[in-house]
Amino acid sequence: MDLDEALNEALELIELTAPEKATKSAKFWISEKEALCVSKDNISRFNELLEYCYSIDEKIYTRFTRVKIYKHIETSLINEKKNKNKFDSKNTQDFFKVFLDIEPYERYIVAPISGVRLDNLDKIKLSIFEIGKASQLKFTLSNDTDGYYIAVKISNIYDGLIAMDEAKNKFLDFIRIIVFISGRNDKKVVLKIGLPAYPSISHDLMYVETSSYQILENMEEGYPNSEIKNTYTDKVPVDDSFFFENDDFIKLWKIYENKSLKQKHSKMEARLLNASIAIGESSLSKNIKNSVIYTSMALEILFSYDEGSLFQKSIGEKLSDTFAFMIGHDKESRLSASKSVKIFYRLRSAIVHGGDTNINNDYIGINTLLRVIINELLNNQKYKDINNIEQLYSMVKEAQYSY
Repeated sequence: MDLDEALNEALELIELTAPEKATKSAKFWISEKEALCVSKDNISRFNELLEYCYSIDEKIYTRFTRVKIYKHIETSLINEKKNKNKFDSKNTQDFFKVFLDIEPYERYIVAPISGVRLDNLDKIKLSIFEIGKASQLKFTLSNDTDGYYIAVKISNIYDGLIAMDEAKNKFLDFIRIIVFISGRNDKKVVLKIGLPAYPSISHDLMYVETSSYQILENMEEGYPNSEIKNTYTDKVPVDDSFFFENDDFIKLWKIYENKSLKQKHSKMEARLLNASIAIGESSLSKNIKNSVIYTSMALEILFSYDEGSLFQKSIGEKLSDTFAFMIGHDKESRLSASKSVKIFYRLRSAIVHGGDTNINNDYIGINTLLRVIINELLNNQKYKDINNIEQLYSMVKEAQYSY
């Protein structure tokens, strides 16, 4: 289907009607004298046609949001409907020209961040991120004068909404990396992007939430046992050398920068970074099922490998073998590590495939060991020439055949 055909079909689904009738339809546009609408019977097809028009040009759907392009399409449809015109291949040739003529640009995206603090500096740069005191900005970011901001430069922007989404994802990565480096799985590292900011209790402490639960023997009980609890957490001192000069994980910040700026980095480095981010999300999540899934994702990101052979071990076997090779120092420790991964992976499989299983916190132990493995792969000279998973698997096979 050509663009003009899709637009004309959408045009046929728009009806001219009275304003009071239009408001009862699925979609409507009302002016002073007339109203246009799409009925409930036709709205599904109308939306399909909008999506088709949006997806017809790769430069459009990769550079611009549906919000912006849908609005352009709908405005064009309304104008043609009012003028009783049709689309043809000539007048749709430059249909998206106004967007295709836009030159890319770059901007800094800035947002409030809660849960961090600076003890020694007014601002600090970590990889592609800048974290600073909001009081240093020339504009007001929030009502919290003692608050902080996080900023990142986004390049090749065509649509500001996409730039903000990209920045939001990068900010979430920042949080996950910080949590990963902290090594904590107790859910006490709490960071948040945006408003409302968590209220500061002091330079070091902030209020997060209040939980309230009533414990009843039955719903008619008049005097329940109550539990009301305020949650306070320590802010993360991001200008502490533990976070920005950590001997074990400082390379992650550089890998993230190289990956974001499309600079040189190995496939193994990309795996190490993505696995670290997954472990950070596992440690952050308050939902144990999500934590298990993200830990299993970290395992698969780090060690999954399709050899392309006809007869292959199961993914659980492969992961456990490589995990055991990395973490074990003798036969007994390798067997124990392999067994732990297999048990954990069965838990993951039960969750994914909808089986009944008792959810537990075994993911915390796997997270801790994965953190050790990532440290080894980043820093141990034994692995300095490992640039891809194939090379790591060769080491595993060689070790297996040697004992």
